[in-house]
Amino acid sequence: MNQDNAQGAGSVKSSSNSELTLSQLELIERIGWLINLRWVAFAGVTATILIVKKVFVCDLPWTKLLLAASAIPIYNAICLVLWRRVRRLHPERVGRASAVLANVQISCDLAVLGALIHLSGGLENLFGFYFVFHMVIASILLSKRAAFGQATLAVGIFWLIAIGEYHGWLPHYVSPVGMGNPKLYKDPIQVFAACWVMTTSLYICVYFATSITARLRKREQEVMTLSKQLQQTADSLREAYQKLAETERAKSKYLRKVAHELRSPLAAIESLLRVVAEGLHGEVPKRVLNTISRARARTQELLALVRDLLALAALKEAPADSAPRCTCDFKALLDETISLIRPQAESRGIRIETRVSWDAPCVLGNPEQLQELLTNLLSNAVKYSYDGGKVEARLSRSGDFLKIEVADQGIGIDEAEQSRIFEDFYRSKDAREFTAEGTGLGLSIVKAIVDSHGGSILLESKKGAGTKFTVLLPGTDGSEDS
Repeated sequence: MNQDNAQGAGSVKSSSNSELTLSQLELIERIGWLINLRWVAFAGVTATILIVKKVFVCDLPWTKLLLAASAIPIYNAICLVLWRRVRRLHPERVGRASAVLANVQISCDLAVLGALIHLSGGLENLFGFYFVFHMVIASILLSKRAAFGQATLAVGIFWLIAIGEYHGWLPHYVSPVGMGNPKLYKDPIQVFAACWVMTTSLYICVYFATSITARLRKREQEVMTLSKQLQQTADSLREAYQKLAETERAKSKYLRKVAHELRSPLAAIESLLRVVAEGLHGEVPKRVLNTISRARARTQELLALVRDLLALAALKEAPADSAPRCTCDFKALLDETISLIRPQAESRGIRIETRVSWDAPCVLGNPEQLQELLTNLLSNAVKYSYDGGKVEARLSRSGDFLKIEVADQGIGIDEAEQSRIFEDFYRSKDAREFTAEGTGLGLSIVKAIVDSHGGSILLESKKGAGTKFTVLLPGTDGSEDS
């Protein structure tokens, strides 16, 4: 039997072995199920024979019936041994061998069923329609051709019993639980009618069952094809992501190298300008001093940009868990950060208010990075607030997380630009118009720190009505240090 026909779906091959289709795997498992079920069937048939013999007074060949029933455990044991061997075969041979074994089992079942029906009444026997059960099983497990082959075998067995008893080639036994017509097997019309009904019933059953099964197998093949395509797409995306990650690392490495190269000369320039501006080399004319002060301010902006570039490159290059970590008390970090930013806020009349819940958890993290996170959020809140405004910083517990909220009443962020605020070097149009100060890297650094600590960040903002950032970081009870 052709394996593809037997299973209704092609196999998916790997580099060395063939992976079994769902139909093939189902066939293997169902063979085991049929073997187990057949032990129960043997017990049921044997018990039925003995009960009928005890309850009814009739002349049936009880010995032959028990011998026919005893054939079930014999060939079932052989099938069990073969099934265990089939499961150990090379994957390329398992499907075909399983299909052959399933056909053999069903054929043996039909032969034994035919013998039991003949020995217990022939056409008068009400159990003749047990052939239908085997047709359903064959239609589910086997190919369409094999299922119709089994139906033909069942029809042949039934016709052999009917014609054999009609012509006297086979002895007729009166069934104690039959149709109550002991002369049925001698009536040609009744014999033909019984054979015709059985034949059409079996073939129609197989036709409908195989049609449904074929559709299911087609769906299975489509699912397998789609699954393979999805796997290929996933592999392609994984490869593309790896290349993108390598490119990002190369870019970060390049930026870090450039920033390192720029930091020293910029620091030297700023130092020289400071010396001149402070008059350490003599008095400087006011117009020259003004020019030097502007140059010094620009140099400090470049130094700030270099510092941010180095910080961002370090975060993106290093693995998430490479930085040394310890249990950090965020209240202490917040107080220290505010003490650094408060002079800048007070110079513009901006109040900084804090609220720390008693149950706010600690965080296992890198203290320098976490303080950088707070510094960027608070300095941004102050920078983009209106003079005389207010900035709020809140710490609280949210489940197993520390919840950090930094809110201002400043210029806000336009909804159309909110999706880009964590991009490198991005500053919103309103932010650029409000102040020229800023590198566009602060929120990129915040996002990188949050990601490296396994947290999340949420933005709520409305143009002209302020901005609130909410950060969630995994909390700790303070007993873990690393």
